[in-house]
Amino acid sequence: MDGTHCTVMVAGGEAARFYNRHSQTSINVLAICNYDMLFTYIFVGCPGSVHDARVLSYAMERDSTFPTPPPSKYYLVDSGYANTRGYLAPFRGHRYHLPHFQVGSPPRGEEELFNRWHSSLRSVIERTFGVWKKKWRILSEFPDMGSKFKTI
Repeated sequence: MDGTHCTVMVAGGEAARFYNRHSQTSINVLAICNYDMLFTYIFVGCPGSVHDARVLSYAMERDSTFPTPPPSKYYLVDSGYANTRGYLAPFRGHRYHLPHFQVGSPPRGEEELFNRWHSSLRSVIERTFGVWKKKWRILSEFPDMGSKFKTI
């Protein structure tokens, strides 16, 4: 499970809510995928200013079809989400991303070992978003329409 931003054009006074941390207007999309890189759930519509954890909370509250993890199963989430029942986040304060393990020393301690495996498994959602955005470029690279419109 993870969130991603899709660029949008927003008219007038509504734009402020849609500015994300990169100063671009977007919507924050929550997605769950399986290990075959197939989306099993998508929640769309939160403005780009909304944090991933809040998008998850909205999805759980507002969508009766939200797939709550079954007992003793977990969604792998990044450190932007709370480590709660059904949602397994990495240990904070320890190495996490795969490149840190590929060039550095092997995992030191149980927390780093856990983070290494967690990162490896979570790379599926990152790759899935990458494939999705490469196929549908307009989702991440909205064309510059400035030269096509005249102001009156």
